[in-house]
Amino acid sequence: MPSKSMSMFQISSQQAYRQLLNDNVIQLKKLKKVEQSIFKTLTKQDDMYIDGFSWPVQSNSRFLVDNLYQHQGQPNLRERLVCQKTQFNNRIRGAIHVFEQFCRPHKKDAIYLTEQLSTLFKWLIKKYPNTVGSEFVTASTWRNIIRFKLKLFPRRLNHQDLTHLEYANEQFDYALSFDCFEHIPDFKQGLTEILRVLKPTGKLLFSVPFDVNADETLVRASINDNNETVFHVEPEYHGNPMSKEGSLSYYTFGWDLLNTLKSLGFSDAYGLVYWSKKYAYLGGPQLLLCAEK
Repeated sequence: MPSKSMSMFQISSQQAYRQLLNDNVIQLKKLKKVEQSIFKTLTKQDDMYIDGFSWPVQSNSRFLVDNLYQHQGQPNLRERLVCQKTQFNNRIRGAIHVFEQFCRPHKKDAIYLTEQLSTLFKWLIKKYPNTVGSEFVTASTWRNIIRFKLKLFPRRLNHQDLTHLEYANEQFDYALSFDCFEHIPDFKQGLTEILRVLKPTGKLLFSVPFDVNADETLVRASINDNNETVFHVEPEYHGNPMSKEGSLSYYTFGWDLLNTLKSLGFSDAYGLVYWSKKYAYLGGPQLLLCAEK
């Protein structure tokens, strides 16, 4: 569904993704020039702001870009471009935009978000009151739990194990999960649980580390029969509000994930690719995944 302000496309394979890039090469080259200008500026200063439109607040805003979380020696535009009105980065702003524009949720829809200690959860529950969020709690994180609960989040902390959710069958209209499933060794069981708690017409919208050039998922680490972590490549850890050490990433997913979703029982699975200069969705084509029950 291309538009002048935001381009968004539904694709179901790597071949379709490559064709999409070819069909939009001129537009993507223009965005690349914008990104290169940002990179050049950040070689001379620590940070900068660009102007754009923030979808979550439906107003103009400024977006901070700096050198935090650099990727391959360059600014990480996916994790930065932080809106000064919401403090949402590029990735989260885009997820909200795609959710609302593609899924068209109603105010009273039941939504499950696989995080709770976040500004995203606070934003969602304010706009969609039937939103439920959760965190995965281990014994080593109780000190952090108390700190977050008392100072930042008066709402009761909701512990959920995504491989054994404590929700009834067909409870939610939507499940939202952003950069979560890569941290679950048995991610297939987690996806199966999401399928179980979705209503018959429910959708799962999510993001994970995804290599658009890979046919198959890379297993970065696994758990052996002795419950020990085995590393197959260089360990990669992601930020986690519940842990100073961060969370180990067990997978970098490839296109086989779409077939995996369907093999688990989802009726359809596809990618949603988007980009926009107006909304400051930069850093190359952005990708979310959607699975329909």
